[in-house]
Amino acid sequence: MAAKLRRKLITFVLTVTLSLACLLTQLSIRKKQRLSQHLEKFAVGSNSPVCIARSQCCTVGFVSQRRNGLGNHLFFYAGVMYVAWLTGRKPFILSSSNLNKLDKAFHLDIAHMDNNAQCPVNEFIDNVVYAYNVDIESLSNVEANVSVWLRGYFCSWKYTKPIEGQLRRNLQFRSELTKFAATFLSANVPGGWKVSTFVRVGVHVRRGDFLSDWAVRAGFTVASKQYLNRAMAYFVKRYAQVQFIVASNDIDWCCNNINASYFDQTSVNITFSVRHSTEQDLALLASCDHAIMTTGTFGWWAAWLANGTTIYYKDFPRRGSRLWQVSTAADYFPQKWIGM
Repeated sequence: MAAKLRRKLITFVLTVTLSLACLLTQLSIRKKQRLSQHLEKFAVGSNSPVCIARSQCCTVGFVSQRRNGLGNHLFFYAGVMYVAWLTGRKPFILSSSNLNKLDKAFHLDIAHMDNNAQCPVNEFIDNVVYAYNVDIESLSNVEANVSVWLRGYFCSWKYTKPIEGQLRRNLQFRSELTKFAATFLSANVPGGWKVSTFVRVGVHVRRGDFLSDWAVRAGFTVASKQYLNRAMAYFVKRYAQVQFIVASNDIDWCCNNINASYFDQTSVNITFSVRHSTEQDLALLASCDHAIMTTGTFGWWAAWLANGTTIYYKDFPRRGSRLWQVSTAADYFPQKWIGM
């Protein structure tokens, strides 16, 4: 009799235990589903989404100077998106055409505003140039009712890596630029070549202001024609036919110093982008299969957007210079890019 009662008691306990386990599992699943739906609603991929939807001041933007070009603005944008990912903040860019050079090139799905003056501000100043600033990670501790303003350069692939997929989806060229690039490339197929049998390599040559006295003193450098020949030879050795699309802020120098005479002219073509806008040149270079960059952030982003094999000029900045002291090559150039 006692044994029978013990069996019934054990059966009852097991039944109750299993029921409780099932209930807890269901509650856990529902909790995870609600959390997932909450995150999807606000489209934030943050490590610490501490301020999602808790405050209208939970935003992040950047402060730019008028002299900054399109390449710099793309790094500003990547920095903003990185901090948005890191902290759960809503990213925005300035509406002012003087301080925003992105809208002329891209269709950006991001909030635009003149400022966020009604909110308290935490300003983060990037004290390095071509490097990753680890101090930026402290922004994950900023309170939800405080806007974050970024000031500096943010020139590092490390800001782009965690959000690379999102950046590539967001950085869609305006339709007129996409059409321009397609039309230009179609009209400049080398005679007798088939599109399916050759590769295009975008070449960006930065000169101009980098040759000025202040730039030279600071540590900016420009690439020589010898470097360009070596970089071009890298692709010529690997592909049967190569077309190089050259863009520059000194296209006359390029026309006089970059030519096909160093190579078999039946397998190499050099085409120059002449009298086109900055945005048109970027769309054109980004449409190529591979890239050669010299110096400057514009060439960096042309290579990043092309997303093929990239050759970069490794003697930048000048060793020992003031600019070199606030730069880290391993932070600036992605690991898979090839330095020459």
